[in-house]
Amino acid sequence: MNKDIITIGDKDSSDIELIWFHGYGANNWSFEPFIKLLNLNLDGRLHVIMPNASLEDGRRSWYPLPKEIDGKVVEDDEGIFNSKKNILSTLSQHISLGKRLFIGGFSQGAALALSLGLNGDIDCECIVAISGYIPSASSIKIKNKDIQTFISHGEKDTTISIDTHRKSCDYLKNNSMKSTEFIDDCGHTISKPMIDSLTDWFLLKLKEGK
Repeated sequence: MNKDIITIGDKDSSDIELIWFHGYGANNWSFEPFIKLLNLNLDGRLHVIMPNASLEDGRRSWYPLPKEIDGKVVEDDEGIFNSKKNILSTLSQHISLGKRLFIGGFSQGAALALSLGLNGDIDCECIVAISGYIPSASSIKIKNKDIQTFISHGEKDTTISIDTHRKSCDYLKNNSMKSTEFIDDCGHTISKPMIDSLTDWFLLKLKEGK
């Protein structure tokens, strides 16, 4: 994992620290406008840490992508485990002690956030997952069922299907996890209605934290 990390917001005055993971093939700079808009909506009450994934075959990827073998999708559980270990090693020096910690991301970044948070690899209060899924769900050992999730998806997403999203929601429900779901009539993107819904969710979390 590359050491180049973008931070947005004031670390000392913020109420919540958010670690944000970009999607496959993208980078942290591509999400800077979205994060700045979100923090503006929240009056700058977030301090956001945005790392970069390492380059794999010329594209940035947080963990090995699933492969199709004999018509079945097979995930690299060991590869995901090792990737998370490396990511946490880099992030540890950037996380503020005593600050409310949220993690989130888009697409593969959302999948990473769900895996890290649900499995207890990182001690966070909430997870934000937009256009993602739960990778290697069968190997996850949920350690804290009090973690709350904002999970959003596009009805017309052809990269990660809405059916995959529904399976992720069912997983959370079946494990008695609290979640807020928002579906928009869009594809594999972060739409304005998604940002508005996420802003409302964050405002509620900020109010609850008082």
